Amino acid sequence: MILLLLSIATLLLGPWLYRMWSQGHALSSVVDGFVFVAISGMVLFLILPGSVANGGWYAILWVVAGALGPTLSEHVFRGSEHRFHNVALVLGLVGIAFHGVLDGAALSDGGRAAGAFLPLAVVLHRFPVGLAIWWLVRPTFGLRAATAVIALVIASTIVGFSVGGVMLEHASLRAVAWFEAFVAGALIHVVVHRHQHEVTRGVRERRLEGVGALIGVALLVLLLSTEPVVGSPQPRMGSVFLGLALESAPALVLAYLMAGFMSVLLPRSSIEWMRRGSAGMQALRGMTVGLPLPICSCGVVPLYRTLIMRGAPMTAAMAFLVATPELGLDAIFLSIPLLGGTMTVIRVLGAVIVALTVGWLVAKLSPGVPRRSLPTHEADEDAADAGVLDTVRRAMGIGFGEVVDHTAPWIILGLIIAAGVTPMVETGLLGSIPRGLDVVFFALIGLPLYVCAAAATPLVAVLLAGGVSPGAALAFLLTGPATNVTTFGVLAQLHGRRTAVTFSLTIIGLSLLLGWIVNAVIPQVSGLPVAEMTPEGASLLQTVALGILLLAVLSSVVRRGARAFVGEIVFQAAAPAPARSTSP
Repeated sequence: MILLLLSIATLLLGPWLYRMWSQGHALSSVVDGFVFVAISGMVLFLILPGSVANGGWYAILWVVAGALGPTLSEHVFRGSEHRFHNVALVLGLVGIAFHGVLDGAALSDGGRAAGAFLPLAVVLHRFPVGLAIWWLVRPTFGLRAATAVIALVIASTIVGFSVGGVMLEHASLRAVAWFEAFVAGALIHVVVHRHQHEVTRGVRERRLEGVGALIGVALLVLLLSTEPVVGSPQPRMGSVFLGLALESAPALVLAYLMAGFMSVLLPRSSIEWMRRGSAGMQALRGMTVGLPLPICSCGVVPLYRTLIMRGAPMTAAMAFLVATPELGLDAIFLSIPLLGGTMTVIRVLGAVIVALTVGWLVAKLSPGVPRRSLPTHEADEDAADAGVLDTVRRAMGIGFGEVVDHTAPWIILGLIIAAGVTPMVETGLLGSIPRGLDVVFFALIGLPLYVCAAAATPLVAVLLAGGVSPGAALAFLLTGPATNVTTFGVLAQLHGRRTAVTFSLTIIGLSLLLGWIVNAVIPQVSGLPVAEMTPEGASLLQTVALGILLLAVLSSVVRRGARAFVGEIVFQAAAPAPARSTSP
């Protein structure tokens, strides 16, 4: 009974603190960042792993349906956005109430049998639940509705506490898992939707939002460290995630350092420099320009358009378009510890072949585009005039500032996905796809994805460890970063549909051909074994490097705010290009 009373008290603490914090605009930013991270983190790390474990991988489809269903409905029924948003909100609140029943059951004698720390985890996570309810319901439906929802959650918790073990024995685990997955998606929709159309906040508000996000991260770490459910996939997922992060950390630190110094020391590549030489040399120069840029698949499209409109040769611009998201320094250095030396060489050579071939062939077969005259840029001489200390400062600022801003969200996403698919890999399911067909399968999977090379690296490491062929892995690494709907649309707009189709078919054909060749020459490449993807035995270098990366990521979150940080993934197509680059 004491645990039940404590859970109700922490639930009521949320609305009380929300009322105090929301008196000022600055404090509301803290609340926004906290709730954004707390809800998203609870869905990703607490709800979804259990849903997948109990409901199978179909649970992910229910998450997607819950997240995208209201959004698609809003597009189909324009003018009814508010109504569909409210439907998703109500659905999410019903799910929270249902989750309250499960919380009550966990606090009962039957629930406590799962582990000694489970009641503590339930009590702790009630605070963000109460805060989230007030944050979501109070502005939309008013005080009475918010109070009613809190009362409903309290009542459902009491019901769960009362019926406890009996309810858990008769419930269908798969049905409950699918329902919770769908509700989790609806909650993600509500959290993302809430501020999607607000005006850009000032620097102070964004930093306060980042502080709130850090508090949310701290709470999530506490909840994850006290999650004791027997057979839960969360401990395994967390161990693999941390193991991959430690394995990747030294390479990423080195990559960020080199990217920063290359951005500062290399002069800006002018259009005239890219025009020199044969078509093959132009493609090589276009590929070189994009090497140090921290840009992923759809983020490179605005820069490509700028190059074309300023008169860059199409051969160089096309090679730039393909190579920039596929050959970032972070991806190359990250490949060495995760994929091994052989697969890293295969990856780099494959990307170079695709970039140069696409740049030469597509430009040769496609017509040009009328270019309007735009002002040219003078060469950047700042680095030459600056002292050594100033050069180092600027390089560190770019490498661990701007580059981290644009790549860290994708890398974290890749680590999460890699850790999440580990159970499937351990079953050998993906490795059972017949040779030859697996190359086609993974090449087609990569086509529609918005993924950068760095984010794909840990995922491919897990796939290789699960028995996926090196050719299939290469096909995914080539099609994923280079092709997506945005790229196709912009190419069709600038050069016509023929060029866009030629571009896509060339990349697909080369990816399949190279994948089959690699499988014929090198039948098997061993990635990092799944059993070794744990934090045990981490070296001092790995620990220090991970600490440096953690500080850089936390600094990015505080500086930009949690929404802008995650927006690199969610809304990157609409995001501006990086302010500082080596491109013209």
